Amino acid sequence: MGSLFLSGGGDRKNTEKFDEEFQRQIGQAKPLLYIPIAMDGMIPYADCLQWMRDVFNPLGIHEIVMWTDLHKKSADDLQQFSAVYIGGGNTFHLLNEIRNSGFDKVLVEYINGNGVVYGGSAGAIILGSNIMTSAHLDENKVGVKDFSGLDVLDGLAVWCHYESGDDETIRSYIRDFDAPVIALPEESGAYFQDGHIKVTGTRSAYLFIGEDKVELQPGAEFNFRGSDEHDAQAILGKQQPFNDAVGHMLSIEGYPAAGNHKNLETMPKALQVGGYLFVGLMAILFVSIVVVGWVLQ
Repeated sequence: MGSLFLSGGGDRKNTEKFDEEFQRQIGQAKPLLYIPIAMDGMIPYADCLQWMRDVFNPLGIHEIVMWTDLHKKSADDLQQFSAVYIGGGNTFHLLNEIRNSGFDKVLVEYINGNGVVYGGSAGAIILGSNIMTSAHLDENKVGVKDFSGLDVLDGLAVWCHYESGDDETIRSYIRDFDAPVIALPEESGAYFQDGHIKVTGTRSAYLFIGEDKVELQPGAEFNFRGSDEHDAQAILGKQQPFNDAVGHMLSIEGYPAAGNHKNLETMPKALQVGGYLFVGLMAILFVSIVVVGWVLQ
């Protein structure tokens, strides 16, 4: 499985830290392939390419090749590049073009062969399980009827340009499509490989599973393995959902963090047994006192 960089979108200042991490991984030995077709009819391709140069030239990436026609391409054609960068724009148009050209299958083959793909906004969304996470922003002018994405993220759907006011819309999406969502603000991104996710950038990302919302601060890492029954606790261990009382208390500065206390389960086995015996004896003693007091009345 390849390496996937999912960007929440925004301008180059928003994505600067994420772009630097992308550059460190791909190096400069090969050109970077740029696919701008999500911007078709919105911004001239020449301007899109200049924007890419403005972003990556300062990071040491000077060879950037742009493809605007994806027909008759193969996974072998992609081997000449260090990575594939799929830019933002209209998600429905992007998926429609990729499907109609057959490039969706090419891209999946490339990813399964350890290819590296950077998805910016719409480019990230199409890598997920379903593109209806973009329906609140993008118009479906091309009449896409199958909203399935390339689904190379173990069942995750991607929500870009995330703001806290999107929460109820995200939960409505989850109820409709029964799929977990990773929500990325414009200053955030996520690196995905073989179910392992690392959040980077300057703002937290959020994982929505069912009614749970879990904050993923920059630098957070966890394993996400797709299944029919996604469970926040199983995936994130002891990390508490952000929307419950514990999550709220843990967000207060100075409140003891989860895991900083010792509980019975973390103690050696002998101490655990002793603890259970002590609790049992105390319970028996308490009951005995109550019974004796009742008899003496």
